[in-house]
Amino acid sequence: MSPADGSARQHEHRAGHPPVACDACEDVLRARGSHSPSFLLLDTLRVPALGCDDHLEQFTTICGYTTADTPALLDHRPAGGVSCPSCRLAPNTPGQPVIPVRDGAVATLLCPDHQAALVSRFQTGLDTHHQLTESLDTS
Repeated sequence: MSPADGSARQHEHRAGHPPVACDACEDVLRARGSHSPSFLLLDTLRVPALGCDDHLEQFTTICGYTTADTPALLDHRPAGGVSCPSCRLAPNTPGQPVIPVRDGAVATLLCPDHQAALVSRFQTGLDTHHQLTESLDTS
């Protein structure tokens, strides 16, 4: 493969996705099929997720602001697997959305309904985190 082919493939991969400054996240997202996902356990959701360890941890922490329970991040498939039949098929669906997390990104391999619910919870968690840190900064 010539350097021009590699450049075209990299551009093709990034088309439609936000830029990812974290090289570790970019590597995991680019090689999606060869990495096993981590699993975020958040209330009743079992979320297969791809990203570097740091950004997966940040994503988990932010999502944790939306629940009374403590979310867990597993490096293995949880007992019982993924309960939603559509979510089980999501890793085979091309074009899964990527959620920006600071300078990195996390791809959550979910059906559209659960994806929307998780993105909403993540946004609520970001808003909560911002309000908490803003109130600490103004004191």
